[in-house]
Amino acid sequence: MAITACLGAATLFAACSDFLDPKPNDVLAPENFYKSATDAVAAVNGVYEQTKWAHWLSFWYMSDIATDDIYASPNFGSDGHHFDEYTFNATEGTLEGPWGDSYTTINRANAVLDHVPAIQMDETLKARVFGEARYLRALAYFNLVRFYGDVPLIEHEVNSLQGLDVSRTPQAQVYALIEADLQYALANLPASYSGSDLGRVTSGAAKALLAKVYLQQKNYTSAAQLTGDIIASGQYALNAVWKDNFNIAKEFINPESIWEINYDATLDPGSGSVITLFSLPSNYPGGDSYGLMGLTPSLVNLYAANDQRGNHGTFMARTYTDKLNRSVTWTVPNGPAFDKYLDENNSQNMTKRGWVQQDNNWIISRFADVLLMHAEAVNEGGAPGPLSAVAALDSVRKRAGLPAVGVTAPGALRDSIRVERRREFVLEGQRWFDLQRYGTLDSTMRAKQAEMGYAVIGVPSNYFPIPQSELDINPNLTQNQGW
Repeated sequence: MAITACLGAATLFAACSDFLDPKPNDVLAPENFYKSATDAVAAVNGVYEQTKWAHWLSFWYMSDIATDDIYASPNFGSDGHHFDEYTFNATEGTLEGPWGDSYTTINRANAVLDHVPAIQMDETLKARVFGEARYLRALAYFNLVRFYGDVPLIEHEVNSLQGLDVSRTPQAQVYALIEADLQYALANLPASYSGSDLGRVTSGAAKALLAKVYLQQKNYTSAAQLTGDIIASGQYALNAVWKDNFNIAKEFINPESIWEINYDATLDPGSGSVITLFSLPSNYPGGDSYGLMGLTPSLVNLYAANDQRGNHGTFMARTYTDKLNRSVTWTVPNGPAFDKYLDENNSQNMTKRGWVQQDNNWIISRFADVLLMHAEAVNEGGAPGPLSAVAALDSVRKRAGLPAVGVTAPGALRDSIRVERRREFVLEGQRWFDLQRYGTLDSTMRAKQAEMGYAVIGVPSNYFPIPQSELDINPNLTQNQGW
């Protein structure tokens, strides 16, 4: 994908504007940059570039390690153990990543939306650039509002420190902007791309994210409608082989992929994925592997022996023989280890793993999520589309190798849908948000703490604390209750 590297000029140069000539002609200042369609596309490429950093590491510490799916091994640092045991506080440095990276993404998107309107260029391409910027801004705000609750709402480029002293905005207003951005993106983005544009966000990506936005707010009518529309379109389908969702050669082009964040260490050296290194057991042959995390017994026990997503899918059980016929054993973690992000068809993953050198993408939306969102929304009262709640759930189960669910009562079906989401999306940035939406975050984490032998302290809040570093520099911010 060729949408890497170019950064938003306005964001980069605003901080040093006082040191520049009033009308500079030999630097890339905002007034020199936003002149052509090429500049507009380059600017939105800079938003994509920042989006990948917002999901690179700290994001899944919070969305996955701080859940009942994962425990920290002895190899993990104190930050991993704090999230695993839910003993972090507002001073935890990891909390700063999603906050700071998300607002950098937002500022770059705002720069595009502020400056590109004045460019004389093809109007269809201009609308596409706006749609891309608005989708990426919506994604950043959606992550912020789910992680932190009320957050500052900034709709225009900030180019001074004074512009950052913003109070928290009620969630309803933040969600209103998210929905408006995604509605625009849905109406103005193409359904697909080809060539060097492959991997840009599409109208389908906007519709899938908007459905998730509605579901998170328990607007089941709208969530059911949008997911039903996606299913009826026939544009997406489940991969026959579940592990193909994580096959590097099939990124963007497999039928289940709706949108994923591109980590291409070949085109963009030094900014590849690290999730493979973190999740593999220690000393796995073929390069770096840290053995930082394992799967909780309660999660492993959810997978039937014939489930595609179980052994040789989400996890590997000792001893493991891979496609290179290497028989691997390990001591860390103490039990099954992650297999999900090891692409055994990829030479780099198998023989040359190193820091920021993996091309494993981070999936934002795939069709299995649409099906399970549809099942949840319909079961909670939304109108069924082309599939009933049971049929949508059974589609995912059938692909995994499981029989039909066999329950139809809303309460029992609700439990089945929730279990299926847990099995399907381990370490994909879904679990913490699901527990938050269900209203079971506290009870689930208490159960994990008891299961793992930790001190049972529960969850102070349905949101993470605002980073203390942000409170220290912005007197207008307040802390979440409980922290």
